Amino acid sequence: MSSQLPVYKLHSFARHEPNAPFYMTRLETLVREFKGIDQPHSHTFYLVMCISQGSGTHTIDFKTYPIRPNQLYFLTPGQVHSWQLSTDTQGFNLFFEPGFFQARLGNRLHQYSFYHSHQHVPLLEIQEKQQALFSDLFNYAYQEYTLRQANRADVFLSFVHIILESANRQYDQQLTGADVHYYDRIRQYEALLEAQFIEVRAVSDYAAQMGLTPNHLNHICKKVLGKTASQLLHERLLTEARRLLTHTAQSVKEVGFDLGFDDPSYFVRFFRKQAGQTPVEFRKELAHDH
Repeated sequence: MSSQLPVYKLHSFARHEPNAPFYMTRLETLVREFKGIDQPHSHTFYLVMCISQGSGTHTIDFKTYPIRPNQLYFLTPGQVHSWQLSTDTQGFNLFFEPGFFQARLGNRLHQYSFYHSHQHVPLLEIQEKQQALFSDLFNYAYQEYTLRQANRADVFLSFVHIILESANRQYDQQLTGADVHYYDRIRQYEALLEAQFIEVRAVSDYAAQMGLTPNHLNHICKKVLGKTASQLLHERLLTEARRLLTHTAQSVKEVGFDLGFDDPSYFVRFFRKQAGQTPVEFRKELAHDH
């Protein structure tokens, strides 16, 4: 087990220009040039990965997805992923810092269903009638990235924006059956959870920050996701616990302490209730799988 999970910054990548808050590369180039990029790691930036051909698997936060052509994967800072790609896999990886997007487009980044969500899949299977559009967008964005012409950052950001908005339109068509306003509320709750889940453990505190009663927040979570607000909080804690148990050499007690559990036995009880096994059993299973 590695003592520490790699966390890549943009300047970790050989061809990245210093100080540029964005980076784009062909997937096949990245795989060839970056030793170990297929192993579990996380990033400090946002990522869109476009698969144009190939097969294999892509694992994001302990869920594994089969890779096939015409897929987009979306990752937020801190998410852990790894992959196994067939040798003929082709596509693009597009990376950008949160501030690069937010400086011009404000809070929009937090409103995309495929980002900031542990409840929705971080994957879009591009519909046939949209495939040419996305192929063009990624090729043009890559051309803009590599040619380095005047106002490149602005134009490149425009491509990133168009890619994300086009993906969001198709993605949101799948989210039927609940008030769109409710989805915005779920994303707002998840953004708060992401920032505060270690310090803030009371659903009522999150509800208060959102200007809702705890009952109303619960109602929204149940209606959209079929889960209670506290279940979402517990799932977020469990994901972090699994990340730390998998990718660090910390003891179970240290992991619990990092997650705000002062009493190690309470952490073990919490983990067993959520995961159906103890942290030690979870680690044993991991060691057995590798």
